[in-house]
Amino acid sequence: MTRWITSAKLLALGLFLVASLATFAYEYFYVWPAQKCEARAAWWDPDDRQCLTPIPIWRITGRGLVTGPPPQRVAAGTQSTSPAPPAAAPLAKRAATNSRSDSRFK
Repeated sequence: MTRWITSAKLLALGLFLVASLATFAYEYFYVWPAQKCEARAAWWDPDDRQCLTPIPIWRITGRGLVTGPPPQRVAAGTQSTSPAPPAAAPLAKRAATNSRSDSRFK
């Protein structure tokens, strides 16, 4: 009986060590690199396990940054100085201009 208990203890200890080693290996190879990459404000690709640097679209297109005056904010309780929006067109007139509802293209 004591030999069986000793074997069971060793088996449980062995399974615990294997599970602990597997958990540490998973953290080391998968979790920690992703956390380091995200800490640098880069993108982590889990399929290829690569840390990639994002590129702004203006660098690819060459358009440059759009700079202009900031939008004006109206304080609460005051009236806006912008022009009133145009009156809404009747529903039938708006539907006729929609290419998806236009029967000529069907």
